[in-house]
Amino acid sequence: MFSYRLPNGGLVTKTYITPEGQIKFDPPVYEQRYSTTVRIIEDPCWKQPLKKIVDFGCAEVRLLQLIRRIPFVEHILEVDIDADLLKIYQQRAIPLISDYLQKRENPLRVDIMVGSVTDAVEELYDVDVVIALELIEHLHKEELDLVPENIFGFVQPKLAIFSTPNSEFNVLFDGLLENGFRHHDHKFEWTREEFKKWAHDICKKYPNYSVSFMGLGKPPSKNRKLGHSTQMAIFARNDMLGRPLHNEVIKNPPVNPAASYRTVYSVDFPYNKDERSKEQKIIDEARYYISQSRHVPRFFNRERCIYQLPWKSIMEYTISLGGTEKELFDILEANGIKVEGDFIVLPEYDDDDYDDDRGDYDECDDDYWSTTHPPRSDEDLSQLTLDCQLNTSNTSYEADEENWD
Repeated sequence: MFSYRLPNGGLVTKTYITPEGQIKFDPPVYEQRYSTTVRIIEDPCWKQPLKKIVDFGCAEVRLLQLIRRIPFVEHILEVDIDADLLKIYQQRAIPLISDYLQKRENPLRVDIMVGSVTDAVEELYDVDVVIALELIEHLHKEELDLVPENIFGFVQPKLAIFSTPNSEFNVLFDGLLENGFRHHDHKFEWTREEFKKWAHDICKKYPNYSVSFMGLGKPPSKNRKLGHSTQMAIFARNDMLGRPLHNEVIKNPPVNPAASYRTVYSVDFPYNKDERSKEQKIIDEARYYISQSRHVPRFFNRERCIYQLPWKSIMEYTISLGGTEKELFDILEANGIKVEGDFIVLPEYDDDDYDDDRGDYDECDDDYWSTTHPPRSDEDLSQLTLDCQLNTSNTSYEADEENWD
C-alpha cells in the first residue's frame, strides 16, 4: 500500500437528507468521481509523465470533456463495448471553436473505440493511465477474473484508477432495484473489505504495483461507520512512487490475436507546433521573465542602482525542457545577460529608457527629472486641457467587439 491524498486539500462536498427523506450529494457523486480522477492524473507528485490514457466503460463519453483539457495528455482512448452508445455520443469528442481560437501547446489525439477491458490489443501499448469508473460491477465473474491480467500483466500502466459502489452504503438509499443493487446491470456490489481484498490480491500477484484507497460521496455525520457511497482504488506502479520495480516492465507484450478494437471516431486536436530549439525556448522564457520583472521595486538594489532578479525562477522551465543549470548559465551568457550569484543583474535603465534630447546624466540622480521638467502652472494645465480632443460621442468600441467567452 501507499498513502495518497488529493492535492490542495481534496474536494469540498456536502451530503444532506431532503425533507422527503432522500439522501443527496453536492456535487453529485458522478461529478466527484470525475473531478477526483482528473486531480489524481494532474497531481505533480508522480515521478514520470502521463501522456496516454484509456477510459474503459466510457459510455456517454462524459469524462473526456475534462481529461482532454489536461495540457500534458497527448492521446486518449475512449473504450466501451456498446457501439450504438458510442455512435450517439461520439460528437462529444469533436473539437470546439474555442479549441481553434486558443490552441493547445501539445498535440492531442482522441480515439473512440468499441472494445473490452479484457482484450489485449496493440492499441493499448504504452498506455500510462487506465481509468475504470463504475465498471467492474457490470462484469460477470469470468470477465472480472481476466481484468487484472490484461491491465497489470499486459498494459502495465503507470497508474490505474478503479471505482465501484460500496454496498454498505445502500441502506441509506430509498429503493434498490429488484436485483438488490443500484443498477439493473450490476452483477455484484462489494463491501469495503471485499474491494480491498480484490485490490490487495492484485498487488500480490503483480508486485510492481501498490494501492491506495479513498471514498467519494461522504455519509451523513451520524452514518460515518457505513463509509462513502463510492469506493476508489488508485494503483501506482512502484517507479511512480520512487520505489524499485520487482519485475522488468515488458515493452509491447504479445497481443491476443482473437481480440480487436474497432474505431468509431478519431480526431486530432489543433495545437501550436513549437519548432524552436531548446536554447531558443530558454532564452525566450528568460527575456519574457526579465521584461515582466524589471522595474519591480522588490528586485531593486538601491545601493548599487541595479535590479537583481532570481534566476531560479527560470530554472523550473529549463528543467521541463530537459535542460541543466549549466545550460541555462551558458545561454544567458551567450545572450549578454549577466548573472551574479543567485541573480540576473540588470542596470536601472536600458538605453531604450532614454530620449535623445535628455542627454547624459547620472542614472541615480533623483533630482534630474524635476530640474529639466519643472512642474506646470495651473494656467499651463488649463491650456493643455483645451488643446485635448475629447471623445464625447456615445460610441463604445468595447461593446462592438464580439464576446468569445
